[in-house]
Amino acid sequence: MNTKTILVVDDEPLSVRILCHHLRKEYTVIVASDGSQALQLAVGDTPPDLILLDVLMPGMDGYEVCARLKAEPQTASIPVIFITGLSEGADEQRGLDLGAVDFVVKPFSAARVRTRVRNHLELKSHRDHLEALVKERTAELLHKQHLLENLNCELEQQHLELEKHRDHLEALVKARTGELLLKQQQLEELNGELEERVTVEVRKNREKDTLLVYQEKLASIGQLAAGVAHEINNPMSFVTSNLRTLLSYSAIEQQYRSALEEAATAHCPAEVCAGLTRIKGDLDLPFIMDDTAALITESLDGAERVRKIVLNLKDFARIDGDGIVPTDLNDCVQSAVSIVRNEINSVAELELSLADIPSVLCNPQQINQVIANILVNAVNAMTTCGKIGVSSEYLTDYVQLTFSDTGRGIPADIIGRIFDPFFTTRDVGKGTGLGLSISYDIVKKHGGEITVSSEVGVGTVFVVRLPVSGPVETEKTPE
Repeated sequence: MNTKTILVVDDEPLSVRILCHHLRKEYTVIVASDGSQALQLAVGDTPPDLILLDVLMPGMDGYEVCARLKAEPQTASIPVIFITGLSEGADEQRGLDLGAVDFVVKPFSAARVRTRVRNHLELKSHRDHLEALVKERTAELLHKQHLLENLNCELEQQHLELEKHRDHLEALVKARTGELLLKQQQLEELNGELEERVTVEVRKNREKDTLLVYQEKLASIGQLAAGVAHEINNPMSFVTSNLRTLLSYSAIEQQYRSALEEAATAHCPAEVCAGLTRIKGDLDLPFIMDDTAALITESLDGAERVRKIVLNLKDFARIDGDGIVPTDLNDCVQSAVSIVRNEINSVAELELSLADIPSVLCNPQQINQVIANILVNAVNAMTTCGKIGVSSEYLTDYVQLTFSDTGRGIPADIIGRIFDPFFTTRDVGKGTGLGLSISYDIVKKHGGEITVSSEVGVGTVFVVRLPVSGPVETEKTPE
């Protein structure tokens, strides 16, 4: 088992003992009592995976240690978390500016420190994995470039040979008949065909490489979205639990107040009861008690809405679901809508009409991407505030999703090109021209079809049909 190593740098024995006690259950912990010793351990035979660093230490303080660590390529990528008694915002900002990933103020919660250590180790692991993927992909692209260069050299050599042969034929033309002229024409046509084939192959390879890079970026964004959703979900759970407990406490307090009022009415002198009634009216206690329960209920409703948004974000990412599985397309629509709802609300009114439909065998993450791409295109098509509609229905052996908008529409002379790679009507730098092309490819690989109809000045309708039984070959579709 590959155990992560944590370097604790602190001159306070009590803090060191507490951190070591709680961290050694999961990690290998090494300790340094000053900055110089910490720098030596950081470049040793077993460099740490994460450093917990105190600020106030004799000799070299934590800020200087962090600056030296980030200045060295060997240690620059090690995450540093400051743990210190300094609590001013400027102190925290200084640590973050030096390259630290977090700032914990003493006295600290050991459980919270352990959670932050685990989170930052996971983030470093994801970052290292992405860097390895980039290096691997770069090597593949360099290899392909080398192959293309070799192919170009071969083609140039062939072209030179054809030039020599053509010169020879031109010399023979003077002494030969029209038959040799016809052969020369055939050779020139063959040369043009070869050049055209080379151009087509080069263009296809470039498109393929760009699509692969785009899809890898989408996968990385999905991983980040899933991680963010998980981090939000944890604090929202105890916020919701505390609000429910607070609501029950409010009801108990209400019962107790009612009992006190009954007791006061029955046993206190009239003048005392009148004084209490006057105070109650001056303080507006009935309104406050009723409004307290209402405020807690509203807060619970808001927390529930946040929980649903987090669930939709996790459903949209679906990092652990990259295969063909039974999927409710209505859930895919809801997940995609939650991701782009802010963009939709700024330009249009959304109308959902989702029918009762059967599950479809598909890759839910890819279908989420198709729906999001179409909705984003609808948003970009809006010139004034209009309407965007999404409906679902079950046809024989198919589930159909229909997307309509009241945007500017697509001219008839370009509607046949909107699914071509890199074709876009947006301004330079505002679109890659890959969204609809990738969506078209995904739908086709699922055995479905995607069609579009549009009228300039009226709007556009996209229709996606997916077979309930899934693709003909139900193994995992390529990413």
